[in-house]
Amino acid sequence: MLWPHVDKVLSEIFGGDTPIQPLGLGQIAARAIVAYLVGLLVVRVGKSRMITHATPMDMIIGFLLGSTLSRGITGTGSISGTVDAAVVLVALHWLFSRLAFSHHALGNLIKGYSKALIRDGKVDWRAARSSHISEHDLVEQVRLHGNVEDFSRVRAAYKERSGDISVVRCEREPKVVEIAVEAGVKTLRIEL
Repeated sequence: MLWPHVDKVLSEIFGGDTPIQPLGLGQIAARAIVAYLVGLLVVRVGKSRMITHATPMDMIIGFLLGSTLSRGITGTGSISGTVDAAVVLVALHWLFSRLAFSHHALGNLIKGYSKALIRDGKVDWRAARSSHISEHDLVEQVRLHGNVEDFSRVRAAYKERSGDISVVRCEREPKVVEIAVEAGVKTLRIEL
């Protein structure tokens, strides 16, 4: 029968599903490879946004996955339990993000909501305070994301659901200068 032989080889490689003896370095490395591949697979199948545009919900799944996978690597948890928990966590994350997509109120509850910080060059300091954004933080974000140094040149700025600050600049009307060169010659018009 093949199964007892396979079970013995897997026990030697991984130290068993739930190790009784301390794991050797090679076993920890083998478990790390499995945890990495499982983590990569479930995140890829789940939703790649978990990593890029982190909402609080995305950050929680990241922490939980990291903790769960580490237990499988170190042997404090079973490898099968680690795989099972990782799949369940990503499935829950997918379900909640799908529900949040379908139901706006639930989306606001789970993911949060955006908050206007600047409108037509005027800062809403109450919104900034409630988001724990200081004047220095706001000036920095306007420079980084709006490429302007003055709030008056910002049409709108929002604290997004992810915690990032987005900036929409005011489009300035060009300044027009007309210069008459000489009598009888056309006027030169320059837009600055």
